Amino acid sequence: MKIQGANDIALVSWGGQHFHSLYPLANNPAIAKNLKDSFPQPYTIHDARFWIEHNIKFNPPQNFAIEKNGTLVGSIGAEKGKDELRTNMEIGLWIGERFWGQGIATEATKLFIRHLFEKFPVQRIFATVFDFNISCMRVMQKAGLQEEAILKGAYIKNEKIGDIYQYVMLREDFNSNQ
Repeated sequence: MKIQGANDIALVSWGGQHFHSLYPLANNPAIAKNLKDSFPQPYTIHDARFWIEHNIKFNPPQNFAIEKNGTLVGSIGAEKGKDELRTNMEIGLWIGERFWGQGIATEATKLFIRHLFEKFPVQRIFATVFDFNISCMRVMQKAGLQEEAILKGAYIKNEKIGDIYQYVMLREDFNSNQ
């Protein structure tokens, strides 16, 4: 599946074509520091193989490669809530460091939110951002998500405790802006 956006940005289903470019792009401590600890660091060729194979089974896809002009530049994905939280999806993304500051993350987030609301029966899409990741906060705001909460002292990363900023878009807000 391919979702084409503006500025030659596309969300593309993960496949073998991404294998050799994924692990060198993702193997960067500057990326990992902004993500949950479940993101492997170092990011190896085996992690890339697992990720690509893991994502082939989803229909519709809920994790995509982000490409610019056909080149892998990052990843965006979602995890659906369970049980009573099943109407929620949490999104996350990363962009390769050499592609930072080009508006790619904002465009990819807008495309992805549209995909999620069109393909999944969710009412709420949210993202959590560490307090030091100001660039990601700006991406969420530019993509139309609203700051919903500040979870005080909610994370520990690299022996530092900090706040998590939570951003949200509700289906009703998405529909009214279309």
